[in-house]
Amino acid sequence: MAIKRQMIAGILLTLAVALVAKFVSPWLPTLGAEALAMVLGIILGNTVFAQQRWGAGVKWAEKYPIEIGIAALGLNVTLQNIESLGWTGIIFILLQMLATILVVMWLGGRVFKVAPQTAMLMGAGNAVCGSSAIASVAPAVGATDDQRRTSVATVSLAGVVLLFVLPIIGPAVFPHNDLLVSALIGGTVQSVGQVSGTASLVGGDVVTYAPIFKMLRVIMLSVVVILMARHASKLTPIEATAPKTSVKIPWFVMVFVVLMLVNSFISLPHVLTGTAHEITSFFGIVNLAGIGLNLKWQTIKQSGMKFLGYGLVTIIFQVVLAIVLITVLMK
Repeated sequence: MAIKRQMIAGILLTLAVALVAKFVSPWLPTLGAEALAMVLGIILGNTVFAQQRWGAGVKWAEKYPIEIGIAALGLNVTLQNIESLGWTGIIFILLQMLATILVVMWLGGRVFKVAPQTAMLMGAGNAVCGSSAIASVAPAVGATDDQRRTSVATVSLAGVVLLFVLPIIGPAVFPHNDLLVSALIGGTVQSVGQVSGTASLVGGDVVTYAPIFKMLRVIMLSVVVILMARHASKLTPIEATAPKTSVKIPWFVMVFVVLMLVNSFISLPHVLTGTAHEITSFFGIVNLAGIGLNLKWQTIKQSGMKFLGYGLVTIIFQVVLAIVLITVLMK
């Protein structure tokens, strides 16, 4: 989407909030730049920068840079990453993801009574990679901007909770076993940045292995987008006379897959993969800054307690399920 003149102020505002969060985050390592950007955005977007003049640019910055970040993420993932997990690690991640998607969607429809699109976004966000997965799935399932924002906010806040509690729960449940603690963190925490932050609070080999478990979830992103899109098409009534349309996969998901395959078979320069990592990380912060700036008190008030409850039940289920699966498959 082309940048129009009236968008520039909002784009610059979003970038400024993201930069502040990035530079302040080293002093608040338990919170992380992503969560800090969202919190700052919510505060500023409902006070100092609540005027409509910022809206168009903030919406652009919230939506489009993250697509580039998702595409660039393919340069940091390889098929070889999977080998280091072993078959039990792979089976654990696949079962964890499948159960999370199914249960979270069921909870959304039957218990918390949210729209099917919102339930799919929550399922994908928690099962795969937080806001990046939600950004990928949202256009494929026809989700609205409000559904996307609320889902990202809920999933991101849930990730902050996990960031605080898993460094305590993991070593307590799996003492002196960095691989199993890594599986717990890498299999449940939503965003790539939050996985690294959580792992760093534990230390040891967890810092190395937790992101690898996480990357397997990221590799499955394109599969989740395809399945979600097909499920969404079945929920939408189609007139008999309407032509059948194929499921459209977002361009950035396709680029992600291509870059992942290239990175798997060709040794790429470190400067390229390192730059791609920084792009993905920063655009993820920009995305959450935009989410926060666009998330108004009224929206939070309308769905706040329901979604907070939804997010809390979801992460409790994920952690309990992960502990059970790890104990059965890997211990």
